[in-house]
Amino acid sequence: MVITLIRDKFTPAETLGKMLIDRVPFCGTLEPPTVPNATHPKGCIPVGWYKLQVTMSPKFGRLLPILCYVPGFEGIRIHAGNTRDHTAGCILVGERSEWSLTLSQSKDTEQSLVEQLLKAQKAHEELYINVTTADRYPSERNAIDSVPDYTDND
Repeated sequence: MVITLIRDKFTPAETLGKMLIDRVPFCGTLEPPTVPNATHPKGCIPVGWYKLQVTMSPKFGRLLPILCYVPGFEGIRIHAGNTRDHTAGCILVGERSEWSLTLSQSKDTEQSLVEQLLKAQKAHEELYINVTTADRYPSERNAIDSVPDYTDND
């Protein structure tokens, strides 16, 4: 399963985007700004492909997706949240309107995402997320079929 996060709206305080699951539109996203600031000293995670796993989050006490091997970051999860104040670096999911800088229906969206990822994980599917920007996405669409190999060869 491949999740694609397409960042398409950038402000000094947050980054908004759209999430697709296997190329099908799923929800809106909200992340820290691309440029670090006082509230988010690292900004958002770098553009790139990351392996995903669904694991128990010690902080939230529930199963949540975690991005693996993110350069310069640890513990980046995908979870519910409505505003930039609800993320310290993670990717928030929910319904997004074009005129708002917030998300709604985030708990339901998180639950649906986790259910889909768990189903794929239990079927032994590899889970990946491609974090990109709207200007890069059209040229990357064909690359979705050539996901990097993150398998351990130890």
